Amino acid sequence: MDGRVRLRHPALQDRQVAELARQGIAAIPGVRQVEVNPLSGSALLHYDSKCLSREKLMEMGVAWAVWLDEARAGHIGPLPRTGAAQ
Repeated sequence: MDGRVRLRHPALQDRQVAELARQGIAAIPGVRQVEVNPLSGSALLHYDSKCLSREKLMEMGVAWAVWLDEARAGHIGPLPRTGAAQ
């Protein structure tokens, strides 16, 4: 659905990782709201499709997937630079 996307990743089952991801993704211009559910390992993003295209959001998702893979391996590094505070 345009304006909403659900992401799933096992690293989101870690509450610390989920909260860091929520804060980082929420800071992306055009993202209106981020709800994470550590029990299911998912995040629901609500975004303004006029400010942030689904294609751009998916491109950013690649950087976040790499970060989440690293976090799952125990290496929590700097959040991806995906349009927030660059």
